[in-house]
Amino acid sequence: MGPLKGSPVVINMSLGGSELDAVEKAALDYALEAGVLIVASAGNSGEAGMGYPGAYAPVVSVAATGWTGEWKPDAKGNPRTWWYAGDVAEKPGVVDETYIADFSSRELPGPDLDVAAPGAWVLGAYQVNQGQQAFYYLGGTSMAAPHVAGLVALMAEKDPGLTQTETETILESTAVALDAGCAAVRPGPGAAPAEVCWGENATGHGLVNAVDALAALD
Repeated sequence: MGPLKGSPVVINMSLGGSELDAVEKAALDYALEAGVLIVASAGNSGEAGMGYPGAYAPVVSVAATGWTGEWKPDAKGNPRTWWYAGDVAEKPGVVDETYIADFSSRELPGPDLDVAAPGAWVLGAYQVNQGQQAFYYLGGTSMAAPHVAGLVALMAEKDPGLTQTETETILESTAVALDAGCAAVRPGPGAAPAEVCWGENATGHGLVNAVDALAALD
């Protein structure tokens, strides 16, 4: 099967299982051979390891990061406005205020973790039971993967001939490296900071970098 006509199709997959069964692998391989670009969440199992399809090497897998300024009270003492009242550092200083969420799946021998993106306390639209739309803070690698899928879509728009291998290489080579470490993180409004730690198996190649990834296609 040859590549699809026009810009590649980009698929974001926010699901996971402990094993890659034959049907799932065949479907992934079929899509990849057709030129589809696939991004998947790494999983929310922490030290228990990654889930599939994110753990499948050809897929771009995404871990979840957070910002150490989460829930920090603003000038008036309100901790709920941090997401727009705070000042997030630009790179390279951004890594000093970035942590890997404790739920984000770590890379154990075998699976392949590629990059990390914001996935802790992400503010987004949410459909409540009454049918009314509201906004909630959501956390998970399912929040992180769409950040990367959106970037991949922009990359594909810029280069319609982009392949999965090229996509993964660019994302990894332009990511801002994250070292193993610990950070003081507030787990909610009014809560005292608590220490969150992560190892090298939690970061992949680092924090995804949209500006440099797109510039790499010039």
